[in-house]
Amino acid sequence: MAQQTQVNRVALFYSSWLKQFPTLSDLARGSKGAVLRQWSGLGYNRRALRLHVLSKQLSENDGGKLPRTVDELIKLPGIGKYTAHAVACFAFGAEVPVVDVNVRRIFSRVFWKAASADDIRPERDIWALAEKIIPQRKAAEWNQALMDLGALVCTARSPRCGSCPITSLCASAFSENFRLKPLVKRKPEPSFKGIPRRIYRGRILKALHEKPLPLLQLSERIVEHFHPRDMKWIMRVLETMEQEALIAIRGSGDRRLICIAQ
Repeated sequence: MAQQTQVNRVALFYSSWLKQFPTLSDLARGSKGAVLRQWSGLGYNRRALRLHVLSKQLSENDGGKLPRTVDELIKLPGIGKYTAHAVACFAFGAEVPVVDVNVRRIFSRVFWKAASADDIRPERDIWALAEKIIPQRKAAEWNQALMDLGALVCTARSPRCGSCPITSLCASAFSENFRLKPLVKRKPEPSFKGIPRRIYRGRILKALHEKPLPLLQLSERIVEHFHPRDMKWIMRVLETMEQEALIAIRGSGDRRLICIAQ
C-alpha cells in the first residue's frame, strides 16, 4: 500500500484491509471484485491485483506463507528489488540494505557533491554502495535510521545540515547548490475535460463495485455533462483497463455491459 502512497494516507485503509483479509490465505479466497472494493480510494489498483495474484500463488504452492529471502521474494508478482529487500530485512531479519528515495538522497549528497537539491545518483550506483557499507549486524536498525534521517533531516528541500549527525562526512553539507532548483519539464498528466484520466479510472471501478453497468449508464455516471461524442474516449480507457484485467467488457455495440473482471 505504501508504494507510491504516503503512509498517513495508507493508515486510513490498512486496518480495514486486515479486518477483511487478515492473512494471505484469506486474500487468496477473496474475489477480484472484493479485493478492488476494499482497495477503493487508495489508487493504483493494479497493486491490489498483483497482491491478489501473489496470495493465490503462495496459497497454492507455499501454504500461504511468504518466502524469507530476497532471491525468493523478488520472483513474486508485484515485488521488485526494494520491496524484496524491505520484507526480507524488516520482517525476517536479513542483513541486507534497503534503498528508498530517502536513502538515495542521503548517499548522493554524502558521497557525491550534489549539484542541486534534486540531484540524485542513478539507483544502480546507490544499491552498489549500500551493499558495500551495510553493517554486519542490526541491518534493520541501520536501514530505518537512514530512512528517518532522510525524512526528517536530510530532506529534499531545505536540508537541516546544522542538526545532521553526519555533517562532517558529507560532501554536500551546507552547499549553496541546495538553493538551486533545476528546470524540470514534467510530462503532462493525461486528462479529459480538465480531469486526470486516473480519476476517471477510479470512478469506473467505484461505479462497478456493486453490480455491472451498461456502457451508457456507466458513462453518464463517470463523466459530468456526458455527451455521446465522449464515448470514443471512454472506450479507449475501458479497453485499456480490460487489458490490465481490471474490468471486463461483455457484448457489443450499445448493449455492452461493463463489470469487474473475475
